[in-house]
Amino acid sequence: MRAVASILSIILFLAFATSGAQKLIFNTMASQSAEHLGFKKKPFQGVGLAEVVGAVGVLIGMAAKHGSLLAWLNVAAATGLLVTMVAATVLHLRRGDGLKGATPAMALGAVCLLEVIFRLA
Repeated sequence: MRAVASILSIILFLAFATSGAQKLIFNTMASQSAEHLGFKKKPFQGVGLAEVVGAVGVLIGMAAKHGSLLAWLNVAAATGLLVTMVAATVLHLRRGDGLKGATPAMALGAVCLLEVIFRLA
């Protein structure tokens, strides 16, 4: 179970570190996404910062001994990222993107949930 959780942690780190970094530097694609979703630059960069911090938390917690305080950082970070993806899914659906637009957030949310389940098992 821990091996699967570790693989999922690495996937989460890579996905959220890159996504968050794009939001932080506010490249053209991030700017278009922010505009579509109704965000101003600073709040959208705040979301990016939360994603990067969550990604780092998942990675640090993954490397910690099972049951240690740092190991709980992994669970907390993955849970925080899950909440972020639930909010992103709702936002995409409210903006009329349908399931096609909300699928990436739902998929990453599912990976977050699975990572937490396997980490706690």
